[in-house]
Amino acid sequence: MGMRGDSLAKNLPLVTIGLPVYNPGPFLSYAIRSVFAQTYPSWELVVVDDGSTDGSLERLRRIEDPRVRVLTDGKRRGLAYRLNQILEEASGDFIARMDADDLMDPRRLERQVAYLLENPGLDAATTGAYMIDQRNQPFALWPARQPSLQDVLSWGGYLHASLLARRDWYQKNPYSLEYPRAEDREFFVRTWNTATIGVLAEPLYFYRWFGVVKPQNLLLGYASEELYQNVYYLYCISLRPCAVVRAQAEIFALRFGRSFKSPECHKSGGPSSGSWLGNIGRPRQ
Repeated sequence: MGMRGDSLAKNLPLVTIGLPVYNPGPFLSYAIRSVFAQTYPSWELVVVDDGSTDGSLERLRRIEDPRVRVLTDGKRRGLAYRLNQILEEASGDFIARMDADDLMDPRRLERQVAYLLENPGLDAATTGAYMIDQRNQPFALWPARQPSLQDVLSWGGYLHASLLARRDWYQKNPYSLEYPRAEDREFFVRTWNTATIGVLAEPLYFYRWFGVVKPQNLLLGYASEELYQNVYYLYCISLRPCAVVRAQAEIFALRFGRSFKSPECHKSGGPSSGSWLGNIGRPRQ
């Protein structure tokens, strides 16, 4: 069952979710809502804008929640620079990567944190993922496995966006600015001989794919029962903030065969518990 409650959160390691943003368009709202839908309650969200011109910064500034920090200098500096900025700003015991056009499974943080706590010898962990299209429809499974050196050299080996790492290790291994658009591959190649990175087989991340998928890359379609459950989650998350909570409960009900109570919603679409989701996507009054 998911972990809840402010008192419980105080006793859990803090996770900094780092979100670099550059013109993600309407996908940004889905990404933010999937953060608020996490079953793990002890998190902060550090959003670093990289000079967006599509109104993303204005939308981010409407979020009213003390756990969210939005940073901007109005300049376009590139992903590696922004990732290093997140490492410097992070307050958490763990740092979680995420891209601004992707989504997280509600259990992502809970599963990865538990995995690292159970395996103190690991520096970081990645997960499997569902690949989704521009309509939020999953169409393939990215299975997680421990990569070979050849995998790391050829394409990076790990799903970079799903990385969750111990802060001390991550800060000692910042990204190089010399490899734009290949910073993830350089990062994993450079740390190959010194880092211990685990891989959770469970698909806990939704990776948005904009290109044409080659047949050999279509690893698995709708054969997974859990995929159908997550399709429901994606459908609900697109409706309104409170639907995130309902979708979360529905996933648990389907997955574990038990009932989970969903919070009631106000007619305005916000959760009855007050500002649990803040004013995501809504202007300040």
